[in-house]
Amino acid sequence: MIIIISILIALLIVSGFVMFNMLKKNEILEDFIAKQSDAIDYSAKRLKTIDEKGSFIADDEVGWFFQNVKDIQEALNEFRLR
Repeated sequence: MIIIISILIALLIVSGFVMFNMLKKNEILEDFIAKQSDAIDYSAKRLKTIDEKGSFIADDEVGWFFQNVKDIQEALNEFRLR
């Protein structure tokens, strides 16, 4: 009986340690995701500010590149925190 209780106590301690480590890693990843979301928001705002008049999109050579950048930004917008 004492052996079973000792094993259960050891498992409880180990599982507590594992849960604590997983919580720390989860908090680190939440901070990382929040920073990425802020960077995506800033990028979207900056892209809109750059082409307020539509002058980049109107130029053929620059317009092609700018349209691709806008497409990439739209794909990134899906990963923002809401």
